[in-house]
Amino acid sequence: MDIKFENLNKIEKIEKDIEAIKKALTNSTQKRWLNVKELSQYLGYSKDRIYKLKNEQFIENIHYFKKAGKILFDRVAIDDWVVGKERDDTDQSQRQIVHNILSSIKKI
Repeated sequence: MDIKFENLNKIEKIEKDIEAIKKALTNSTQKRWLNVKELSQYLGYSKDRIYKLKNEQFIENIHYFKKAGKILFDRVAIDDWVVGKERDDTDQSQRQIVHNILSSIKKI
């Protein structure tokens, strides 16, 4: 095998790229709680779209939680939402109705 001298300097960059890929794969497959930026990357949506979904479709204490001033999304519940599978459809619809009523009261 013949390696040209000018290609030797690319080995360090390749090594760094491999480490970055490994880190990204580890974080994306093991992390359950995601912030807005991470969820936007995970779903491929903009952060604005995530906030809109949070306000219109996601249910607090199911899809997301507020902790110390931060919003943390439950990746497992979001995955269920993406594929249209909710844990308990009756309970979900009731929670959504309550959430909508409370939201409309807050706006008044």
